[in-house]
Amino acid sequence: MSRPRLVPVLLVKHGLLVRSQGFGVHQVIGNPGSAVERFSHWNVDELILIDISTEDRHGPRRDDPEVRPEGSTGLDVLRAVAPACHMPLSVGGRIRTMGDITDRLAAGADRVVLTTAPVETPELIAQGAARFGSRCIVVGIDALRRDDGKLEALIHGGRTPTGLHPAELARELERMGAGEILLNSVDRDGCGHGYDLSLIQEVTRAVRIPVIACGGVGRYEHVPAAITSGGASAAAAASIFHLHELSYPNAKQACIAAGIPMRPVRLGSRHFPREPGYDTTRRDGHIAERYARARTPLPRDTEPPAAPPRWCSRCAHPSLSAVPLEFDDEGVCTGCRAADMKARITPAEWSRRTELLIELLERHRSRDGSRHDCVIPVSGGRDGWYQAHVIKKELGFNPLLVTYDGNNWTPAGRRNMLRMREVFGVDHVLVSPSVPTLQKLNRLAFVAMGDMNWHAHVGITTAPVRVAVQHGIPLVIWGEHGHMDLGARFGFDDFPEMSHRDRLEHFARGYEWNWFTGLEGLRAADLITYMYPADRQLMDVGVRGPYLGDFVHWEADVHTRMVIDEYGFETGDEPFDRTYRRVSDLDDMHENGVHDWLRYLRSGHGRVTDHVCEDIRAGLMTRREGIELVRRHDPVKPRDLERWLAYTGMTEREFDRIADTFRDPRVWWRENGEWKRHEIPDPVSATCREPMAA
Repeated sequence: MSRPRLVPVLLVKHGLLVRSQGFGVHQVIGNPGSAVERFSHWNVDELILIDISTEDRHGPRRDDPEVRPEGSTGLDVLRAVAPACHMPLSVGGRIRTMGDITDRLAAGADRVVLTTAPVETPELIAQGAARFGSRCIVVGIDALRRDDGKLEALIHGGRTPTGLHPAELARELERMGAGEILLNSVDRDGCGHGYDLSLIQEVTRAVRIPVIACGGVGRYEHVPAAITSGGASAAAAASIFHLHELSYPNAKQACIAAGIPMRPVRLGSRHFPREPGYDTTRRDGHIAERYARARTPLPRDTEPPAAPPRWCSRCAHPSLSAVPLEFDDEGVCTGCRAADMKARITPAEWSRRTELLIELLERHRSRDGSRHDCVIPVSGGRDGWYQAHVIKKELGFNPLLVTYDGNNWTPAGRRNMLRMREVFGVDHVLVSPSVPTLQKLNRLAFVAMGDMNWHAHVGITTAPVRVAVQHGIPLVIWGEHGHMDLGARFGFDDFPEMSHRDRLEHFARGYEWNWFTGLEGLRAADLITYMYPADRQLMDVGVRGPYLGDFVHWEADVHTRMVIDEYGFETGDEPFDRTYRRVSDLDDMHENGVHDWLRYLRSGHGRVTDHVCEDIRAGLMTRREGIELVRRHDPVKPRDLERWLAYTGMTEREFDRIADTFRDPRVWWRENGEWKRHEIPDPVSATCREPMAA
């Protein structure tokens, strides 16, 4: 008998890693390449990759280094991730013929997963087993438990009923030569409430071949039950392995603690280190190419995009948003739908969530007073003030505030930050990298990725975790989840947490600190602030990074008024150029300025779009008012550019020429020597509707 296994499942749609809810809602959560690399570092038992795309195309995303596959098919994704996959890999999705099976095995898969084909062309199982062996043929059963409790197998991605009971289908598939069954619960998919154990029991009792159980895992303690109660040979899950720090090792530890004889937890792989390795020749060529493009004269005219962007019919988010989102049949984006779900959370449920937070804090409280109860990352902005208010003033815990000093303060922002230890009666650690290092990182990140604030995004998500590990503090309490608020990357029952992978892929854009070593004389010693703690350190301390916004009703405008009225929080001394808000990002003058200008050049929209979308959803303005604000602020070149140019020693002409190389051709074109883009249409046009009732 082989040992029971713990198997992560990657769902890929249009080249992107997605979270699934009920087989119907698919939210982009990352890049499959970096996920596979992380799983290899964790030495996972096995990996399943399912392409749920219905057409061959890549969704819009950033062009991060060395992670974007060439081509647009599921096979292209497989070829890109297979070299980083140091574990058995099963691949499914859109496999209809023997040729499809052969192609996937040749591209790097060890096994294939067939779900629809076994029902429509059952002879494919026997043919595949005869040619490649039954061990290579895994059959998927997507089972739906209807309201009356009856079970039925579905095909075509959960859209087509078969009239077959999952256990009956499993017996027939075994008879035809299948070597293993991947059993997924459609109604439990993405719910986080645990496996359908009765379903698993019925199928495992019906067959002798191994069964991999999937669907419904929301907590580590859910995982062992698939094996101990359901009788499965392997426990599989998807979302949970992308949501938390050290998720796979912790889930496996839960299985071992339950008495399941799995392979032991092993952190680190000599074949695949956690930090990406970079080809310095390729890196240097990338920078040289950017400078060469900047020196090339711009054409007078270029072709406009084949199709204009699409905008949400309720808010103002475009389809090419920096935060991945999708639109439903009514033209409403996932961010708006998430706001609807949030609005339906009852006061009783928020009270329950607050109790969960208190329980979490109590579990990690310092019993002897030798350390702080938790770390709160703060910039001195309104969110940090609200976090300190809840944790210290409302709940009575003793936090340690940690601030990354990126040296870009507004006057009001610096005063707010320095006052926090006095206002809340807390200890406060300020992590301040050297100014020469910051100047170099500003220049290099601007040239490399069109984002001069790489240092800030990585510093903010690294320094608090380093301090937590140094002081042995397990809990790091973050504020709201920005991507959840804007584009709904997760469901409200997921409780995602900050992790190394989240930091690297989303905040660092795929550029780890070691990408910069050797450039402009930067050494590893200069970049210590940006080095995330090792996995062993994280596990020894038990570091977790929950978001406060998952536990308390987060309403930024209400919180802003509260911290102003109750604590004397200062608003900005003067308005920003590129947004109407005066309390946002006071800790960094360039976030709403140069950084946002570059975002606008890359994607055609800026931070003002995020702000109006939040306020439209909150009922604070109409869509028409929001569109007017977007049109007013988006094209404004910010005044703080003058400070940044002097700070980094760059001329405005050099800056403009380099910045122009980052303009996305799906957004921008040139006409008579001028840059043009599609603007968001008036609300009364045929393509945009008036705001829908909240």
